[in-house]
Amino acid sequence: MSKQPLLEVKDLKTSFQTERGSVTAVDGITFNVDKGEILGVVGESGCGKSVTSQSILRLLDENTAKYEGKIEFNGINLFKLSLGDVQAIRGNDIAMIFQDPLSSLNPVYTIGYQITEAIMLHQKVSKKEAYVKAIDMLRLTGIPAPEKRINEYPYQLSGGMQQRIMIAIALSCEPQLLIADEPTTALDVTIQAQILDLILNLNKKREMGVIFITHDLGVVAEVCTRVVVMYLGQIVEEADTENLFNNPLHPYTKGLIQSIPRLNSDRSKDLHVIEGTVPSLEDVPKGCRFAPRCPYADELCREKMPELKEYRGQKVRCWHTDKIVFKEEESHVSPNR
Repeated sequence: MSKQPLLEVKDLKTSFQTERGSVTAVDGITFNVDKGEILGVVGESGCGKSVTSQSILRLLDENTAKYEGKIEFNGINLFKLSLGDVQAIRGNDIAMIFQDPLSSLNPVYTIGYQITEAIMLHQKVSKKEAYVKAIDMLRLTGIPAPEKRINEYPYQLSGGMQQRIMIAIALSCEPQLLIADEPTTALDVTIQAQILDLILNLNKKREMGVIFITHDLGVVAEVCTRVVVMYLGQIVEEADTENLFNNPLHPYTKGLIQSIPRLNSDRSKDLHVIEGTVPSLEDVPKGCRFAPRCPYADELCREKMPELKEYRGQKVRCWHTDKIVFKEEESHVSPNR
């Protein structure tokens, strides 16, 4: 009997009501996260990564956003709970780190107030106990002189320290699942590496499940155990990290990997680019959503949407996987064989 995933997303569909009618930002995606696993979610801007993460915690305005499908956390469907019950889970059992810490931190309250507020909201502890734990969390995230920093305001801290504060708040109630929405995008390389190490260490120590949302495949290769590739609201490929990088099956995944700069590459040649841009949600292609940008697309691709299917232990949404894989394998066969 297989164990139950920590989080199971089933046929999630998130749509928004606009002046021009309904648009679907996330269209029927399914994945799961096990305890202690780090799942990477990658894709270009506008592919639905952040909407997916916000849908899991029901953070979108439900007057304009509509959810369909299931979000099961420890076997409980979050879409069936009242908003009050979901709020009790947010920040306690499931925590989230947002991309821009300055827009998430309240500028008129001290760092200490914002961390202790989160602890006291979810944990049955006194203000003094919450204050002591807040200092411990700052120390855990590598903030120097936490006893001093706890009384400072967000504007007094650097971007890297602000992001560490967000991590301290997110981890203060020891969540079972952490959703990190591009937490290192705006940081310099040194601080980025430190924060990635911090998330990895906490993941190992606490067996915390992590959903790591990013457009940086270099980061994915470093921290994730499994990867979901999204394009225009759908999953186009899912695989173990090693398999994804060694044997990408979808043309979009191949394009993303080929676009990564390499130290040993020929600097006289231009970097690989994926032609075109992600279409608007109001103008979604009829068939395969990647067809307008795909070098392998034909009439079938333009007319009929492929399903996400198993292929050699991976999942891929493409009509021509056999043909593309055969062509790749043929090109790697030595002419002397």
